[in-house]
Amino acid sequence: MKTKPKLLVHPSQCRTIDNPVEIERLLSQNWLLAKPRPKTGMAKRMRLLRAHRRAEGWLSLLLWLSPDQAAAVKAALRKNESYAELLIRLVRKQSLL
Repeated sequence: MKTKPKLLVHPSQCRTIDNPVEIERLLSQNWLLAKPRPKTGMAKRMRLLRAHRRAEGWLSLLLWLSPDQAAAVKAALRKNESYAELLIRLVRKQSLL
């Protein structure tokens, strides 16, 4: 039977361990058993929303733009247009969609 992973912390690090023998060993070496806290009050809702979107086939993108590229993108944005809407508009303009 597999043990539920435990979060163990030490002054210099923390680790998530699922091996009961390793958990006991670390606890005997003054490691502390901890309960992770969500980073925000909405963390659970955000996790569920991400999982739901992934299941629906959504894609999350992170883009790094140079200052010149960022300025060009901002110049192409229409009033109240999101970056996703801008991307789709430009793809359609190029007949790629």
